[in-house]
Amino acid sequence: MIYLDYHAATPLSAAAREGLSQSHAHGWANPQSVHAAGRAARTLVEHARVQVAGAIGGKPADIVFTSGGTEACNLALFGLLPADRAPRTIVTTGIEHPAMSAAIVRLAQAGTTVKQLDVVAGRAPSAQAFAALLDENAALAVIQWVNHETGTIFPIAEYARVAAERSVPVVVDACQAFGRLPIDVHSLGVSALIVAASKVGGPKGAGALWVERRRELSPLLAGGAQEKGRRPGTPDVVGLAGFGGAAQHIPERLQAMVDVAALRDQLERGAVALGFVVNGGDGPRVASVTNLSLRGWRGEHLVAALDIEGVCASSGAACSSGLGAPSPVLLAMYPEEPWRAESALRMSLGPETTEDEVVQALSVLQRVLARVV
Repeated sequence: MIYLDYHAATPLSAAAREGLSQSHAHGWANPQSVHAAGRAARTLVEHARVQVAGAIGGKPADIVFTSGGTEACNLALFGLLPADRAPRTIVTTGIEHPAMSAAIVRLAQAGTTVKQLDVVAGRAPSAQAFAALLDENAALAVIQWVNHETGTIFPIAEYARVAAERSVPVVVDACQAFGRLPIDVHSLGVSALIVAASKVGGPKGAGALWVERRRELSPLLAGGAQEKGRRPGTPDVVGLAGFGGAAQHIPERLQAMVDVAALRDQLERGAVALGFVVNGGDGPRVASVTNLSLRGWRGEHLVAALDIEGVCASSGAACSSGLGAPSPVLLAMYPEEPWRAESALRMSLGPETTEDEVVQALSVLQRVLARVV
């Protein structure tokens, strides 16, 4: 099997496995309990908090653990948005991950005004374009750092500087930036930032929300006082230990991106030679993904054909698979060329990807296309 779907989930790393293994002796206990077993579990959680905070340049006390990126996105959005402010505006893009975009739709249906930045051909809008949407009712800006389908990088620090001048908090979905770009929450100047373990070789079901200390964060759920009352519920101690182990080795993943970029470029050149076009390739991108389209094909058909040949890829966000609809990201980027969205093929790589796998994947792709031509 050749795995080229790292933007959906990453293979469990050795560091995460070590963290998981070391946690089993006490990870079953409730970290809120005051007895010895509970204290041991609590130590595991707090150690993971230190590791995750260190990976993004934050302080452990400002980390809120969640069940993953989706919960962290919802907690940031609903928890930071002032409930008593009306009218209010949210500034965002039309290409956010469904974990955020679906929550924003819910707010829009309830009366919140939503203004979207245009992301033409995958080129991130300028800080000036962002500033133009910050009206007097702007209550929150919600922008992903790296797009999950095309890898487009947004100038978050520039947006944050503009937003600070208007006293508008900025929430950043950094799930796809985590382990692919260096992160320092303080130099970014944002108010909240979201990461997920499954994007950096950690276990699924573990995520984190960093929140600027001066910000009030209302919990989504009613319950106990876990996470300083910001996220009730007994945490998955074992999963968080794996998350911490993976986070501790982020520097190694960042160093590997140079080699990953070379392999991505090789894959991209081969696909273009077969007739594909690259989506979102005109601006800065992370090293780990190429998004391709081929007129006359359906993305889900390409994914299925590759899967039969042992190549794992996707046509967009994994959480939207099975819907049969064209990629909303590419529809927003290329409104005049809907065939790009209909035929989208996302192939994403990681530190474990080899040159031999790239060569084999291109060979398989060529065979798949030849069957129909």
